[in-house]
Amino acid sequence: MDETKSLEFLRAIAAAGEKANMWTAGQAVGLDRGATETISLELMDRGYLEMASLSGAVRLTPQGGEELQGAAGAEKAPDMEALLERIAAQDLDLGPTAAGDLKADLATLRAALGRSRPLNPVVKSCLAAIDGALEKAGGSAAALRDQLASLQP
Repeated sequence: MDETKSLEFLRAIAAAGEKANMWTAGQAVGLDRGATETISLELMDRGYLEMASLSGAVRLTPQGGEELQGAAGAEKAPDMEALLERIAAQDLDLGPTAAGDLKADLATLRAALGRSRPLNPVVKSCLAAIDGALEKAGGSAAALRDQLASLQP
């Protein structure tokens, strides 16, 4: 299965919300009926979609939502990595304990983003901890906090 088309298809389903229909989503991403049926069945098999009615209505499962969030996080990873490097290079005057915690949080976030499917709770926890450290650093880290907030999933 083409992963890019699968993600486009899942995004179309998510955008449609309660009125999601596999045929409409397939058409929106340029699939014919056969390809739409194939991709829908494969995504159902993975646990990302569930059939809501025999007329083609489908719902994104919680696992499918996590897949979409992970994909969004992976797309932002290069920008995020550059920001993490800037944060690590910054002299934030946090003190040894807080600086050590920040270093560990940055390493944990990098590891989490390196997964094929980043675990959203881990990413969110790390981002919150890093934001907390930047908040303690005060004015010198305000721009970094703004950049971090703009990249959060």
